[in-house]
Amino acid sequence: MSSQHVVPALNAVASSTGSHHWLSGTDYSVMFGAFAGAVFYVASAVELRLLQRAAYFVVSYIMGIYGSGLVGAKLAEFLGYQDHPLDSLGAVLLSALAIKTLTFFSKQDPGYWLKRLKGGNHDAK
Repeated sequence: MSSQHVVPALNAVASSTGSHHWLSGTDYSVMFGAFAGAVFYVASAVELRLLQRAAYFVVSYIMGIYGSGLVGAKLAEFLGYQDHPLDSLGAVLLSALAIKTLTFFSKQDPGYWLKRLKGGNHDAK
């Protein structure tokens, strides 16, 4: 990607992060964690179209931001760690899990699953 595309993209990310924090009061570490989790897979998924990667990124970013509190609390409870909230780690994990789930379901054949639900894939030999 050339620098003429990178700089406007980084400006868009920075301005949207700042405006989202200003409007909703979300912690910056949560937004950065959700961003890191969303970029984790999107950057390496070259077999997907650009629009599809952008949609996956947005969905997993939003999932990471809004689900970080629950996942962070469950992580803190599971690990027994109470010094700092683990919301940013929860955002990373949830964003990465959301994008992996989206790509898993996009590669599946819905006809095959519907056939299995109706009672059988009996063509196995």
